[in-house]
Amino acid sequence: MDELQEMREQMAALKEKLNKQEVVNERLIRDVLSQKMKVINKNGWISGICGLFVITFGNFMFYQMGLSTYFLIGTTVMMLFCIATTWISHSWINSNEIVNGDLLRVAKQAQRLQRVYKNWKYIALPMILVWATWLGLEYAAEVKDTAMVISMMSGVVIGGLVGGIIGFKQNKKVINELDEMIRHIEEISDLDEENDKEEKGV
Repeated sequence: MDELQEMREQMAALKEKLNKQEVVNERLIRDVLSQKMKVINKNGWISGICGLFVITFGNFMFYQMGLSTYFLIGTTVMMLFCIATTWISHSWINSNEIVNGDLLRVAKQAQRLQRVYKNWKYIALPMILVWATWLGLEYAAEVKDTAMVISMMSGVVIGGLVGGIIGFKQNKKVINELDEMIRHIEEISDLDEENDKEEKGV
């Protein structure tokens, strides 16, 4: 009987040690996820600041070019929409919630944010095409010089392609980072479910 009791005590001590190790591992994973989310949110803030730069400096340049007030208002509305969508989407998750909150809720919000990034191209591409076409028509009507219009629009196309490539890579990076976050959270949740079953003797 003494040996059996000793074995039970050893098993209980081992289980307690493993549980403590799992708590430590979960805390480390939470910290990593929190840091990852801070980087993702930082990218969102940088995107928004770039949009504010376009509203101020860009509209000033467009005004100097003699473009219409309607175009300036249209550009401002477009950029404000992009900024608001980005910042509101990123506000769904914060690093403190990842450290101390419900990870399943965080995973759902991460999936929601991921969908925004995945679907953004369906909004951004048509919007950019309409804006660029409007810009070309406005500038052509203002300068009435085909060579200058071609030169300016060539710069717009090249700048758009470069910006599009950078934006696509950044978009893909955020989607992958969120995918990794969701996967880690699911791993933790599965581990918690297994522990609950063991404690209940299932």
